[in-house]
Amino acid sequence: MHLSQLMAKNDDQRGSWTPPIEPPGSVIVTSLSEGSPSQRSASRASDTPQRQATPVSAPPAPAAAITATRQQPPQASGSEAALRQAIQQWSQAWSGQNMAPYLGMYASDFEPPKGLSRTNWVKQRTQRITSKKSIRHEIQNLTVQINANLATVRFTQIYQDERLRASDRKTMHWVWRQGQWQITRETTD
Repeated sequence: MHLSQLMAKNDDQRGSWTPPIEPPGSVIVTSLSEGSPSQRSASRASDTPQRQATPVSAPPAPAAAITATRQQPPQASGSEAALRQAIQQWSQAWSGQNMAPYLGMYASDFEPPKGLSRTNWVKQRTQRITSKKSIRHEIQNLTVQINANLATVRFTQIYQDERLRASDRKTMHWVWRQGQWQITRETTD
């Protein structure tokens, strides 16, 4: 039986107590010896001695349940699911011509292709992407290799705008940094 059910059972006015909403991992400490909130307010109003709630002991929670409610420390490396989600976000930002999220996927130490400086690469990508009426970007045959906080992904990308339709193989190198996957290098075959 859940603690809130046990407390409600001892409350003369069933349903008047609702458990507080706390973030996951927090512990709520209540004293059963003080009675329910309705009992405390009724006692104060009439200055009669407060009725004591009967303490009920719940069976101890299994260790696994306690461990599951504790907040987990930040991951030293990202999961494959988080990487796949980041790849989808990158593709969607490109398709949606949303430059801030798109460029935000690239690490500060990203190595632009063809020897471009980061500044010139950003200008070139922004001009190329925002000058299109619409863009469709699709990822197929995605493979992911993760080694600690580094990942290499390979896929077939299908790109289409109002003038061009292209399909080619892309390789991207990602790093798990500051709680997110970021692109450090990419090549297109």
